[in-house]
Amino acid sequence: MGCDKLRVFTGSRVEAPAATFQRIADTVGEMSKVAEQEKVHLLVENEGSQNIATAAELATVLKMIPSKWVGLNWDPHNAYGKEPAYPEGYQALPQKRILNVQVKGKGIMPASPEKEDWKTIMSALEKDGYPGKIGLETHIFDGTLIAAAHVSMQEMLRIVRELDK
Repeated sequence: MGCDKLRVFTGSRVEAPAATFQRIADTVGEMSKVAEQEKVHLLVENEGSQNIATAAELATVLKMIPSKWVGLNWDPHNAYGKEPAYPEGYQALPQKRILNVQVKGKGIMPASPEKEDWKTIMSALEKDGYPGKIGLETHIFDGTLIAAAHVSMQEMLRIVRELDK
């Protein structure tokens, strides 16, 4: 399909997720051998319903997987309520292994009670030399998905313009 990055998830969250970390590392480590042959990076995503929900958990598991073919897909809002996205979440991550970043619509909408400080996050990514992409994942299911996606994208572009000054 021509892609060079593939998101991977870590299984439905169990009561003691840390007990699964070695198994996750072993499995993803094994998968990384195939990924290397195919020149595809595996991006482990933090996701609240999965065994790796936070940036801290993601960092712990990535330390166990030395392959340069395994990076991370950071979705700060997936850890909303579990850890602050910035500075705690961001600073826990191995910066050079961030290969994709996702913005949730409800985490960037101007009037959202769940708004993240994306200006600070984007500024930190730029300062640290992040070479990848930042994508919008709307995830607003109140019947306003398209309109909300437009507002979210406008807010992303406003922040980028502001940072570009």
